[in-house]
Amino acid sequence: MSRIECQRETEILDAVASGRWPDRAGEDLCAHTSSCAICSELAMVAAIYRDDYSAALEDVRVPSAGLVWWKSELRARREAVRVASRPITLVQGIASAIVIGVFLGLLRFVDIAAVSAFMLAQPLVLWLVLGVIVALTPIALYFVYSGE
Repeated sequence: MSRIECQRETEILDAVASGRWPDRAGEDLCAHTSSCAICSELAMVAAIYRDDYSAALEDVRVPSAGLVWWKSELRARREAVRVASRPITLVQGIASAIVIGVFLGLLRFVDIAAVSAFMLAQPLVLWLVLGVIVALTPIALYFVYSGE
């Protein structure tokens, strides 16, 4: 497939880009555009793109350099905290697994009958208080450590 081109395409593009089209483009270029199908389409499309570009430039709001710098500093700090907390999270996970393993290992040595007799001998209020403590401990820990 061969390309169809006109010799005056660059002149038309220059006129449109510089804002001279069609008022200050020159009579010979306007006459050529009205007779050449390629150049007339090129001028129309280029003018549409130029108008769209001009409208986009009017609507754009560039933030101040201080704001951009501040946001990049915040992002860098968040990233540094995230990277620094990775080993801590890993150690916490390993410690939790060890605690669960030790607890399950100790269950083998516990006399279930003695534990159930002890539990039945305690008053109901003691178990309710213990249940409230167990239920509220994670919430209290969340509020203590959420300020980080």
